[in-house]
Amino acid sequence: MLNLLKSGDARALAVTSDKRMTALPDVPTAAEAGVKNYETGAWLALLAPAGTPKPIIDTLYKALAEAMKDPALKSRFTEQGAEPTAGGPEALAKFMASETVKLGEIITKAGIPPM
Repeated sequence: MLNLLKSGDARALAVTSDKRMTALPDVPTAAEAGVKNYETGAWLALLAPAGTPKPIIDTLYKALAEAMKDPALKSRFTEQGAEPTAGGPEALAKFMASETVKLGEIITKAGIPPM
């Protein structure tokens, strides 16, 4: 995406996150561009199997949080248009639950059948 924008083959009108992207600081959010309640985006997460003992989850999170401090790694994410965060297992669970509700409502309203 960023290469298309830099080459001029595409133009960014807005980003769909709640704040401007580090990689595109001059591109407004959808809300700033006048489209309210339009926040969405792709995300990825480090997950473990259900029932993984908490000490193992804590060790994985600690390693992830430490890795995210590396400026080179953060830069690679940012170059790809990502906004890296490491909010912790509880924050991730809360985020995933809210995304499930939000996207479930959209899927239901659109009449998209289950796969």
